[in-house]
Amino acid sequence: MTDTRAAAIAETIDIHPSKPLLIVDADEVLFQFMAAFLNFIEEKGHAFIFRSYALAGNVLAYKDGPPLERQTVSDLVTEFFEKRTREIPADREAAPALNRLKLDGFQIVVLSNVPSIAIEDRRYALNSANIQFPLAPWSGPKGSAVAALAAKTQGKTIFVDDITSHHESVADLAPEVYRLHYVIHPKLRALLGKVKSANDQAENWFELEKFIRDHTSNN
Repeated sequence: MTDTRAAAIAETIDIHPSKPLLIVDADEVLFQFMAAFLNFIEEKGHAFIFRSYALAGNVLAYKDGPPLERQTVSDLVTEFFEKRTREIPADREAAPALNRLKLDGFQIVVLSNVPSIAIEDRRYALNSANIQFPLAPWSGPKGSAVAALAAKTQGKTIFVDDITSHHESVADLAPEVYRLHYVIHPKLRALLGKVKSANDQAENWFELEKFIRDHTSNN
């Protein structure tokens, strides 16, 4: 089922068969999800503690209070995407870097695990941030989707994401794809440390762009 779904999403994206392909995540790569989500839950009287790279278990009922139930956190996330997707600030260096790469021949796809209720809002946010590249809405591990997209070009493929499990999935199903790990929020980035499933890690879009260019310039 996943392979069929991946093939279907790849068919919706026009990819040149010889140019390099850059596949980027949205939340915490292009958009400051965590900062916006913190503002959202604090408006409701909740708090957050950076104990692990997850939302469930770290959203507190109130400052120094008990963690909210997993379902309650899931409901908050759904409400957040439904109401705030258009308003999540973009990483200010993402659009300039991506557009420079586009000018130099890179084709770019945004592969985002965005809830179905927020897909059109995500497209709106991307366009508003001058990140005007195809959006491939997805759910679950990204390995099969990346593999299907990468199969459409003989050029090198680069994958950028903040979630370690997605890097593991891509390493398993598309090991030839160069995997770059990036997290906008510094506290989240510090929680993870070294990500073994990624080929390299960056701390900003300047570093990401350099890694991308260096990789594609090496034969």
